[in-house]
Amino acid sequence: LKLGGSWQLVVRVGRSAMASVMAPPASRGIDYSKFDNIEDSDDEKPQQSSASANPEVAEKPCCSGCGKDISKPLRCSQCQRVVYCSAECQRSDWAYHKRACKKPEDPKAKEKASPEKEKRPEEPAAAKEERRQKKKEDKVVDNDDENMTWYRHREWKPTAEPKKDFAPTPLSASAAAQAAAGESESKPAAGSAWNAAGTWEDRDVTDLAKRTLKEKLRGFAPTDCAGGALDAEDVEEVDGEASKPVIRGKLRHMFDLSFTLKFVFKWMDSSGQRQVKGSVEVSDFTNDVFCEGADAGPEIRLSFSDSRLLDAGRKQAVEAALGLASWPPAGGSLMAQLSEKLQEWVREYEAVC
Repeated sequence: LKLGGSWQLVVRVGRSAMASVMAPPASRGIDYSKFDNIEDSDDEKPQQSSASANPEVAEKPCCSGCGKDISKPLRCSQCQRVVYCSAECQRSDWAYHKRACKKPEDPKAKEKASPEKEKRPEEPAAAKEERRQKKKEDKVVDNDDENMTWYRHREWKPTAEPKKDFAPTPLSASAAAQAAAGESESKPAAGSAWNAAGTWEDRDVTDLAKRTLKEKLRGFAPTDCAGGALDAEDVEEVDGEASKPVIRGKLRHMFDLSFTLKFVFKWMDSSGQRQVKGSVEVSDFTNDVFCEGADAGPEIRLSFSDSRLLDAGRKQAVEAALGLASWPPAGGSLMAQLSEKLQEWVREYEAVC
């Protein structure tokens, strides 16, 4: 029996060992134990300084001159606040330290040195009354409910003097005549009736200038050129501005206009009649172009629709017939006719008020 029981016990232990080996491991979840020693930044405690952790170890002073730690400091004999490592450092730093070096005050001596407030001598009754009266007069009383019939001011008050009627002093006949004569002389020679002072007055006449100039630039006579004829067409459009200001009592005629003059050149060759078209753009035509002493005319630009039809000699002849080389242009050219028409228009423009 004893042997059989032991054998059964051995079999039972062997079976339990085999079951534990063959059985799958129990699920224990995720192991977070490795994060136990990690502290959050919000929960971190401020680190204690070595001085607070070891109160017995005192911080070594440093020299105010060279900055090194010293074991036996030499303290300033006057302020007792600054320390040095040697007398040489103190002498070299004295140029900067002397600005703030000050002997510390003894609180007890300060209390003894501060005397009690001296009592003011008693003011005489007359001076006291005068000061009280002056303070009363200087006081400004603001009473909005008061019915005021005069302009309130602290330095002026109405008096009992009766009011006076202020009437204008009449002028004599001679003074009135003299004033009228002076007014007629000072009246500007031009401008509106309301502008008696002769200040700036401007009247826009752009539409009038464009219309009259367009009507004037018509009827150009043909010009002979290189065995052909150079003929100008009527101007179709005029751009720019024009005005008639009155400056210091004088009427001035101002304008700045531009337009395009189209032309056609016709000639005969072996293939028959040929022609080429072009245009002359005139800009910066201002009221100073025909003034005496003016050294510059309007800006002129020439262009052809198809310059390949013209050989070099015929093209040079066309440019000479146009008269673009100089201003005023040479006589007999197309630009000479244009200049005459422009001068005539300027005279008519200045005549219109």
